Amino acid sequence: MSSIPLSKILSFISYKNMNFLILDCPTDNTLPQYLREFKRNRVSDIVRVCEPTYSTILLSENNINVHDWQFRDGAVPPANIVINWLNLVEKKFGPLQQIRKEQNVNEEMNTENPTIAVHCVAGLGRAPVLVAIALIE
Repeated sequence: MSSIPLSKILSFISYKNMNFLILDCPTDNTLPQYLREFKRNRVSDIVRVCEPTYSTILLSENNINVHDWQFRDGAVPPANIVINWLNLVEKKFGPLQQIRKEQNVNEEMNTENPTIAVHCVAGLGRAPVLVAIALIE
C-alpha cells in the first residue's frame, strides 16, 4: 500500500493533564495514515463536527470512539454540543474545576493520559473552538 501524505499538519495541544489533537477531515483513503498518528498520540476519541467523510469501522476496530457532533461552519456550537463536549473532556481527564486548581502546568505531552482528537473540514474553525472552550473552562 502506498503512503498517502497527510494534507495538513496536525496540531497537538497539551495543558495540565488534557491532550487534544486538532486536524483536518480524513477521508477513507487517508484514514490509515491518520490512524498511525492517532495511535502515536494515544487518541481514544474523535469528535467530528462536520459531515462524515469516512467510515468509522477502522477506528472502532482500533478502540477509538467517534462522536458525531456536527454544527454549521462559522456558527457558535449549540449548547447541546458544548455540553456533550465538556462531558467527554471530564470523562477523559477528570473534573474541570479540579484541573483548573492544579498548579503543575506541563508543556510536554502527558503520555499517561489519552488524547481527544477533534476535526472539522480544514481544522481551522470549529475544531479549535471546541478545544478553546475546554481550555477556558
